[in-house]
Amino acid sequence: MTESEMVEAIRVDANPVAAAVMTEAGEGWFGPDMAAREARLAVAAWATAVNGDDSRLASMADPDAAHWLLYPVRKAWAIAPGPVVTEITIWTVKPAAEPPELGVAWRFTGRQRPAEPGPPEPGLARPSGWTDAEQVFVGNLTLAFTGPAAWPWRLAHGHVSTLDDYLGYTFTSRLETADECRRRLGTSAGDGVLVPTDTYLLVAGFAEHDEKFGSSARLEVFSDPAPTREEAERLIWPAIWAETRRGLGQGDWRPSLNWLDMIRLLRPAPAGAAVG
Repeated sequence: MTESEMVEAIRVDANPVAAAVMTEAGEGWFGPDMAAREARLAVAAWATAVNGDDSRLASMADPDAAHWLLYPVRKAWAIAPGPVVTEITIWTVKPAAEPPELGVAWRFTGRQRPAEPGPPEPGLARPSGWTDAEQVFVGNLTLAFTGPAAWPWRLAHGHVSTLDDYLGYTFTSRLETADECRRRLGTSAGDGVLVPTDTYLLVAGFAEHDEKFGSSARLEVFSDPAPTREEAERLIWPAIWAETRRGLGQGDWRPSLNWLDMIRLLRPAPAGAAVG
């Protein structure tokens, strides 16, 4: 599958304000069909550049704009070839701006690679913030409408980031360890065969920076299938607010989430049950 085929298979969404502007624009450059086409073309040009052919991206962007879209600012990593785009969203449409602008965001799964050649000797430290693991990233770019042409858009600026950086907190989803299960149960029941449950422990660290107050919040939830990251965040916020008010009292507080762990809990296997 080519990069163009990949993005053609993705539905292009829009936030409510952008959608209303596009509807009003009708069939023009800022209408729903043309805006979606422009968004797909830009994301496909980025994906093609990541995979080694930057000619299309270079043709629609100044060198600095193309560079920072491929190499995140102040990061020692870049996106490795093979990203898979999963969402495309038009987040802003500004036909009256000078020049007119179209803002596009996309999510994709992929891996990082060091931005510079790796150290020559094995065992040396990897660049800070770099990991081999596949993860979710967010891309964001702004296209400027520059005048009549077959494709009269110019990449004004753009960047990519990990989803953790984009949302401002780290998220971990994992299975409870046997030692954690034993401590939680407080009995020897955890010494036998353990099996996963459909109960998840959400543990969040947060801070109210104006008051220099930091704490954590916990919540157990039953869910099948597992909560998504977005669902886990939504579920934990009432507990964060309750803990903030417990520590600071009533007030116009503004806690921010620092990290969120979602831990699938274990339980002893029923007696006589077959364990695969």
